[in-house]
Amino acid sequence: MDKLIVEWAEKLQPDHNTLTVIGDHADPLAGKLFQTGNKRFGTPAEGWNEYDERLQRGHYDCALVNGNHYPAAHQIVFVDEQKASTLERRQEQLTDVSAIVMVDEARQQVPAWLEEQLADRPAPLVCTLSEAENMVLPLLLNLLGTRVPALKTLILTGGKSERMGERKADLVYRSDGQTEAERLASICDELLPGSVHISVAEPGQEPVGNFPNLADRFPGLGAAGAIATAFLTDPNAAWLVLACDLPLLEKEQISALIEARASGKLATAYQLSSQRFPEPLVAIYEPKAYPRLLQFLAMGYACPRKVLINSDVKELVVENEAPFTNANTKEEREKVLSLLQ
Repeated sequence: MDKLIVEWAEKLQPDHNTLTVIGDHADPLAGKLFQTGNKRFGTPAEGWNEYDERLQRGHYDCALVNGNHYPAAHQIVFVDEQKASTLERRQEQLTDVSAIVMVDEARQQVPAWLEEQLADRPAPLVCTLSEAENMVLPLLLNLLGTRVPALKTLILTGGKSERMGERKADLVYRSDGQTEAERLASICDELLPGSVHISVAEPGQEPVGNFPNLADRFPGLGAAGAIATAFLTDPNAAWLVLACDLPLLEKEQISALIEARASGKLATAYQLSSQRFPEPLVAIYEPKAYPRLLQFLAMGYACPRKVLINSDVKELVVENEAPFTNANTKEEREKVLSLLQ
């Protein structure tokens, strides 16, 4: 089973960050180990508990678990005559069976007790061991594809705008009279109805239209604090994060970012061809970005770009950099206004 689990994990890995959970009946190891590249870490320290495991699992899209040792949320049952009694003893763990694999190619009969247990549930896929890779792996990929986190929107309006001298979110660049916060919120509400939230520095800040405010709960940490606040509000959602100092950014670029979203990555972000690093404030952050963002904050790094640079991120390289022009000063604002005329 362990060999099969590792093989399947390697096939899922290109699109879904996959963890394997295996075990044996030997004495526990005297310490905890992990390895990256050729560097191997170990400690004899005790005290590892279920919350340590949950923190580690949070970095992965799925886990393939050897059910002979540990339970899992969904099950693939392998029917083997030599292990028949062991399987029957574990029937209380069979809470959501997705597939049944017949190890003996000549036997196609599912055990009577298992048929009875599954009688009032959706019929699982049944196949032989030789068919399993071609039949069960697509089933797993489909299951993972239906578990893409919901996407919400965070418009950043809480900056101090010291160089501009007035709130950039309240500036108007077009003849329709919409402020930049209203314009971005309107675009995102059209693309992702009901998803828009406005990041504000203070709870009492005047709302933008009917969109809810998210008051910063990590004051003094800039955009990183605003993103962390969004995840604190809903850690199971992905967040489309947009700065309000990009007056040339249009629906086209936002829609393209949503279409290109790679939910298996930590984030999806634009990268300008003239720059080496991704743009952190026109980006989609997946739920797995939350613990990593907090870890960087704990180390004293309040820069979301640094998180993206040092993480597994999908980058959309763009040659046309005009839509990503920042307007942070009055001079930059006048230049943008001349382009829009």
